[in-house]
Amino acid sequence: MNNIFSNAISFIKENLSITYSLFLVILIPVAFFINSYLINSNYEKNIDKIMQKKAVLVENTINTLIQNQFSDMPAIQSSIDRIMNDNKEIISLSILKPQEGGEEFEIIASGNKNIIGQKQEGQTQNLLAWNNPEGIAFLDRGNDGRFWEVTKSLSDISGKKIGLIDMSFSLKESDALINKTINDSNLILILTILFVILLIANQARLLGYVLTVTKLKEVDKMKDMFISMASHELRSPLTAIKGYLDLLKTEKDAAMVGHYIENISLSAQRLNNLVEDVLEVSRIEGNRLPIEMTIFDPGPIISQSLEEMRSSAMQKGLALNYVSPQTVLQIKADQDRFKQVLVNLISNAIKYTEKGAISVSVVVKKDKFLITVADTGIGMSSEDQANLFQKFYRIKNDYTKNVIGTGLGLWITLELIKRMQGKITVESIEGVGSHFTVHLPLASK
Repeated sequence: MNNIFSNAISFIKENLSITYSLFLVILIPVAFFINSYLINSNYEKNIDKIMQKKAVLVENTINTLIQNQFSDMPAIQSSIDRIMNDNKEIISLSILKPQEGGEEFEIIASGNKNIIGQKQEGQTQNLLAWNNPEGIAFLDRGNDGRFWEVTKSLSDISGKKIGLIDMSFSLKESDALINKTINDSNLILILTILFVILLIANQARLLGYVLTVTKLKEVDKMKDMFISMASHELRSPLTAIKGYLDLLKTEKDAAMVGHYIENISLSAQRLNNLVEDVLEVSRIEGNRLPIEMTIFDPGPIISQSLEEMRSSAMQKGLALNYVSPQTVLQIKADQDRFKQVLVNLISNAIKYTEKGAISVSVVVKKDKFLITVADTGIGMSSEDQANLFQKFYRIKNDYTKNVIGTGLGLWITLELIKRMQGKITVESIEGVGSHFTVHLPLASK
């Protein structure tokens, strides 16, 4: 799971344009959806309130029409029939008259003539409306959709309560209008999403062109750096070899001949190292570098690497120390590549340290194996640390100008460590020294 998460973060960092495009593809439609949802919700609420007020207004109008006709049942029934014919939104309309005790009501007129004469006792809705001058209203849903159920007391001219009016007011037309608005909004949303996708696709293509041009510029820059580095690193040992060969033609002293041959050998080794670095870069970039992950004890490899580098350290008068762990450890990595990484780091430490010591130490933190190569060398600035693992990058100062190198070693080291599912960190202070720490996974128990 951690590897998947790390790979996802690496992909995002390396493909910011794609991530940005995907983010826009998701964000813009979501923003439109939320905006449409809020607008439609508020619209529906406002329509419901308007229809509620309209229902109450209709009841007030009915109250005015029949308050002088309350004792004339045929006249009231006629008014109800006329009102329902003129207002198709009214589903039902009934006039109720209170009976003795005030808890029972009789339907004396209704749009549904089958219920005239029926009595309703103890209905909460009627009792609340009778005791509330404003009446009550609530939303309900039937087979034909939503409707407002409104019940309000009727009063005569003097303001005395004489009955109840109960009405169901349909929201079918308003709901149809709301649904049409929602469908139109959804259509606009879909068209917007399609437009955004086309826009992002076009932008991604343009970004692809920009990335291609940028990549070509980087390749061109690296080509120039490689040619500059290779020409220098090739010319110097070749010039030395040619010079010593010319001297050998005339030299009779056996000691000097041996010295010349040794220098020729060193120059040839320098050329071999250059070729090996270039081939290693080619294998890594072509994904042709075999990595065989095995479980092993790193102790013997560390000791062997230190012994191989000890003579180089002694030639410069540097101490080479190793703080070994108290217990035997098992790590999961490629043995040959692990040794290559360690030798590269120790070699660099010796190369950039004038006096003092090189220390190698091992610690375990959680499920990670940490090996640190620390030196008392020239150190480096924060700017140099940020660029340290780039191809062909070399720190430029009065000391490093005389140090032989291709600028590929640390880039190769980083790539090897990444392929072994690890990482490398660096801490450094100019004039004090540097600490390179390799993090590799411990073997599972």
